[in-house]
Amino acid sequence: MAAQRKTPLTLLVGLSTTLRDPVLASMIDAGTVAIVVGQDELTTRGVLSWQVSDASGPIDAGEFTVDDDCGSCQLIESLLPLLETLIAREHWQHVVLAAPPAMEARSLATALVATLPEVAVDTVTCVVDAVLLVAQLSGDELLAERGLALGLPDRRNVAEVTARQIEYADVCVLANAHRAATPERLHNLLLHLNPRTTVVDADPAGVPTQAVARTERFDFAAAEAWAGDLAAQDRLQPSGDGVTTVLWRSTRPLHPARLNDALENIVDGVVRSRGVMWLANRPTQRVRWESAGYSASLGTLGEWADTEHLAECTVVATGVGLDPARLQSVLDACLLTELELASLDWQTLDDPFAGVLPDQR
Repeated sequence: MAAQRKTPLTLLVGLSTTLRDPVLASMIDAGTVAIVVGQDELTTRGVLSWQVSDASGPIDAGEFTVDDDCGSCQLIESLLPLLETLIAREHWQHVVLAAPPAMEARSLATALVATLPEVAVDTVTCVVDAVLLVAQLSGDELLAERGLALGLPDRRNVAEVTARQIEYADVCVLANAHRAATPERLHNLLLHLNPRTTVVDADPAGVPTQAVARTERFDFAAAEAWAGDLAAQDRLQPSGDGVTTVLWRSTRPLHPARLNDALENIVDGVVRSRGVMWLANRPTQRVRWESAGYSASLGTLGEWADTEHLAECTVVATGVGLDPARLQSVLDACLLTELELASLDWQTLDDPFAGVLPDQR
């Protein structure tokens, strides 16, 4: 029996629909159909609009209703039947899915790989603004403050979404590259955040100067590995043009109160950091560390005993103008001292993260 033919799908993400439009137009040829999902009416009417077009023009349009729950989850559930219908028509050889501005590619790609065997995710393309990129990665503005949140429970910030969109992309289109004072630095920053990606400049009209669709570059296992929770040596890239990525590691646990007090100093000058923490008062838990801009978050990754790793702290941090020695000093100061290691009952330490992390089992 012949193998089922899979329709290649290009996933387009990015916060600015204005900058995405010429990129989208460059992807559409005679054999391509595009689904564009917009969120302009999400805050006022609670709907995500969608439009289907091909080279001849618009074909169909509609909307998905979104309640107060997870907007991205509802979008995925609503999109899959629409995609199945289009592919079943066997009229097009390529599908472009332009996600809402605040949608991260990872959840969409995971759903497509898991549930639509007739689709082959071909390329994940992210459009970023060369003029605003560093500011977006360095700030603390919430999506909701820009009217981009995917529902009421969505408390993500712009830096977090921008970083995650870049980290999962096979291709990053650098729009407004001609207006950037240091385009080489921006190329370097994107490659530090995601060495898997290919950076493509857009011309002054916003059109990519190289192919950004049907590149066959998507590798689900590689994308998931890079987006995963572990920080490792292979995340380090050569410093240059003011962009630095550093690895900090310790086999001593962190004092929770000192870590909490140092959060602002840790993220100062860091656009993105990820890793695993070992908190002294939670000696059996692997604690996820993540920061984007001025926001940091912690979560649980299970138990150290369930892994092959000895308990330790490992953080990879990327910054523009980052001082590695200063960051190392700030993090080192959060560790238990030799005296504390010998004399403290670790689990009796105050827990400033009790409202964020669950109790140990």
